[in-house]
Amino acid sequence: QVYDRLKPGGSYIIVDHAAAVGAGTGDAASLHRIEPSSVREEVEAAGFVLDAESSLLADKDDAHSVKVFDPSIKGETDRFVYRFVKP
Repeated sequence: QVYDRLKPGGSYIIVDHAAAVGAGTGDAASLHRIEPSSVREEVEAAGFVLDAESSLLADKDDAHSVKVFDPSIKGETDRFVYRFVKP
């Protein structure tokens, strides 16, 4: 739906909490996390092109095993940032 509503040249930015490598979308419901590569694959399959990514919100100390709303990690999760463009 985002692809259909965005004009050509428009940007689609995603910021989300990272799941462990290999988790895919399996931790989305339980931990509110998703593997970055799963997001990228899905968005590119919709027709978007990855334009930029940032590690500004990355946190290598996050074990990816705690729900993102848990007080012990809230605000300190490993997050990824992607910017896609509609061609």
